[in-house]
Amino acid sequence: MPGSDQASHDQDGESKESKKSKDSLDSKEFEESREFREASKDDLPALVELTARRTPTFESWWITTVFEDSVQIDTAPVVIEDGVLVGYATATHRVGSPGHQRSVQVFVDRRVAGQGVGSALFARCLAAVPPDTTELWTKVHDDEEALAIARHWGFEVVQRSISSRVDLAGATSPTPPPGVTLEACDQLDLGGADAAAFDAMLDASQTNPEAESHHRFTRAELKRWTDPGETPLVVLARVDRHPAALAYGIVIEATGEGGVAYTGVDPAYRGRGLGRLVKEELHARAARLGIPALVTDNEENNAGIRHVNEQLGYVVTYGVYRLRRLLGTQPSD
Repeated sequence: MPGSDQASHDQDGESKESKKSKDSLDSKEFEESREFREASKDDLPALVELTARRTPTFESWWITTVFEDSVQIDTAPVVIEDGVLVGYATATHRVGSPGHQRSVQVFVDRRVAGQGVGSALFARCLAAVPPDTTELWTKVHDDEEALAIARHWGFEVVQRSISSRVDLAGATSPTPPPGVTLEACDQLDLGGADAAAFDAMLDASQTNPEAESHHRFTRAELKRWTDPGETPLVVLARVDRHPAALAYGIVIEATGEGGVAYTGVDPAYRGRGLGRLVKEELHARAARLGIPALVTDNEENNAGIRHVNEQLGYVVTYGVYRLRRLLGTQPSD
């Protein structure tokens, strides 16, 4: 369930001081002291538990969907010490997103931090990505230590996003003004001229900083954003029958989780409150399914949508740094 249209997360490894410590060890001895193997679905409980301890705000659904068909795994190494999983990493590609991009995530138990575990895992990710990969993406929740590690590994901050949450108690459907209609468009199954008009609106709406720094997604990609057990909720606003704005959400009814992955308005129709309308209708639909709250993630300088969120009652919860490493570049010492 993408909480936004961005990619993955890199969380812990080693600082420059830790690297010096590791460099003093014999690499063969370091490898033989622990078991490195590929993760399987059986490891999911341990992966979720380790992640929650290291970064409580990190979305559990991101980990549980790694083994779904919508995600291509280049590698997912885990580290076992004394029978306990003490670290893991993933290098993945979500089907439908640009082929030259990969997401990297690394988590290490604090009890083995500074011992080179994170660097060993990251090295395996680098070795496993396809040769035509040109960009690695990761994200770090507000954590200066983890941010320093990611930079040491050659990542550079592209943006900082703000995550926020809204309580859906009492959410009701809005009343659109004359000429404006709101409709459910969950499967995005449109045809002919209507499909072309929707696609043009979706492309034009992506003037947000996230699209400029990452990539512009298509309707075909949106259709792949959900995994088994997840339900897409898409609200389309039309002005005089023409597609003008949309809000795309994903909910997991079994767990009561949900998020708003994208809200966009065609520039030709901005200034009419359509962004607020589609989000309000999305809130109402989620509430009717029993979802208690929704989360969302927006670039901190995206003043327009953050203002809408504030009006709708969203409360800021934490910040997320999104970082990119261009392959072919080396991290600084």
